[in-house]
Amino acid sequence: ARELGRDAATGRPISVRMGQYGPYVQLGTRDDEEKPRFAGLRPGQKMDQIDLADALKLLSLPRTLGRSAADETISVGVGRFGPYVKYGSKYASIKDDDPYTLELARALEIIAEKERTEAERRILDFGDEGVRVLKGRFGPYVTDGKRNAKIPKDRDPAGLSLEECRELLAAAPERRGRFGRARKG
Repeated sequence: ARELGRDAATGRPISVRMGQYGPYVQLGTRDDEEKPRFAGLRPGQKMDQIDLADALKLLSLPRTLGRSAADETISVGVGRFGPYVKYGSKYASIKDDDPYTLELARALEIIAEKERTEAERRILDFGDEGVRVLKGRFGPYVTDGKRNAKIPKDRDPAGLSLEECRELLAAAPERRGRFGRARKG
């Protein structure tokens, strides 16, 4: 661990450390009343080249950009799967933009693009029943959140009724874990 200085706003120490998942900067210590804040180093940054300004920039996320037309808070951050824009309880990945310089107008464009792609996936939506017909990677399918059912090739996905969807779901197997069959042991 190497101390870089103190945060001007809180007076808490800022340090760069090596952790289980790689190098990171930390605001505060474990002994403080308030929990310390952490931020991982970006690709290409090295522990011995980080200074106080770089550490403060890393710790600036997540930051609030503003509110959407639907009165949801819009914020930007970097998470486990990369940079993202959060709106309400939903997330949209940031592909080409820098999360540290992203503005509200661009964040709204990213959100609109995400909403548009989700709308293109949806064929039918029986919202109050929780049953949806979606376009998937391997063709159209019916889902209720717990089970996924293939739609036979001779059937038109847009012409399915709620009862037909329920029949397909009843015949479908229970969803397995993310990596296939569960091991018996």
